[in-house]
Amino acid sequence: MLSREDLEELAECLKVLTHPVRIRILEELKGRSVCVSELCQRIGASQSNISQHLTLLRYQGWIKKRRETVYNYYSLSNKNISSALEEICEIISQFE
Repeated sequence: MLSREDLEELAECLKVLTHPVRIRILEELKGRSVCVSELCQRIGASQSNISQHLTLLRYQGWIKKRRETVYNYYSLSNKNISSALEEICEIISQFE
């Protein structure tokens, strides 16, 4: 049984999945590192918008950042995130 603190921490962490751009970012990072400019191009959002979402994802531990020269590259912090997202999609598809 989860404690109240555990439930609150879990809810806070899962709030990340409440925005389509953040979910799209996680999808784009499957199995690779991507710089901000490439994410902007692929998602079709401004750099400031993508950076805000990346900051939240990183703060909650979903992604990690690596700096190379002047570029920041982002990747998933855990390889199981991709499979967890796929599992969530499968479960949700059963609701329809």
